[in-house]
Amino acid sequence: MAPTADPTAPGGSGLRTLGEYLRQEPLRNSVRVLILLSLGINRRLSFTELLELTQVSKGSLSHHLDQLVSAGLVRSRMVFTIGGPRVQVEITPQGVAVYAELSRTLAGLSDRTGGRATPPGSVAELTP
Repeated sequence: MAPTADPTAPGGSGLRTLGEYLRQEPLRNSVRVLILLSLGINRRLSFTELLELTQVSKGSLSHHLDQLVSAGLVRSRMVFTIGGPRVQVEITPQGVAVYAELSRTLAGLSDRTGGRATPPGSVAELTP
């Protein structure tokens, strides 16, 4: 799960690289991408925090987490607190590597636009 194109190369290869990542399982779903990015930033979140973040049902979140666990990108464990048992989800070293590569690709795309959301001459710039 490691496209290797240079995100700063001309011809949109950064977008192609990003597209290659997002077409692969388990990142083919926006909820799973959001979970991975959130864990890449925070390293560990509770199931409840992920529920609030994703705004999906408990069953749906469990399904998405199962997909990420199966891919080796995250792990979950039960922790016992004063308030009762809680599920903690954390990113794995493999997940950190995927998060880092996605971040580099996105940063490379941002660098190419000079920090602007819309690069000069792009289709988006032509849209009123």
